[in-house]
Amino acid sequence: MNFKRDLLVVGLLALSGLAGAHTGPNPDPKEAQVDCRKVFNFTFPSMLEFVAKIDCNQFISSSDDWIWRYPNSYFDSPFISAFSPRTRKPEPGVRFFRRLSATEVDAEQTQQAYDTIFKKIRTFPDQQAPKRLIRMDTVNDIKDEQQAWFGFSSDEKGWVVICAPDCAPEYLFLLEKR
Repeated sequence: MNFKRDLLVVGLLALSGLAGAHTGPNPDPKEAQVDCRKVFNFTFPSMLEFVAKIDCNQFISSSDDWIWRYPNSYFDSPFISAFSPRTRKPEPGVRFFRRLSATEVDAEQTQQAYDTIFKKIRTFPDQQAPKRLIRMDTVNDIKDEQQAWFGFSSDEKGWVVICAPDCAPEYLFLLEKR
């Protein structure tokens, strides 16, 4: 018995089974159709609608009037995912948001967040606290919590820092009005 040959045959059979299960460009009429915009129908925080939108309750991305980008990159488009980068428990399946809320942060709390959170991030772009700060709190379907801090240095520029639960340089991206 040739182990390598048998393994190759088993692998090919498995792949052919997967290929046979694919319905091609035409969906199977017996397959249930899910419109995620109807299934996940809740309100996105209105104070962030000018800069962000939600898609199928799984991803938050830039509104049409704003560009989101990573520092030193003009090609990658960041988004905020319901899948937390630091999940508390491994769960299979697609993650989706269960709760979203947004709060405008006052001047004193903005300065405190700048001093205790943002200044510690080595890629942080500003040398002072933002003029406007909005904190968005999210909870996904497996109860992972994240905070996204939307800071604005002007009406046309800003940044986002995601804390899940810790804030990190790789979770920072920039905002620019088109």
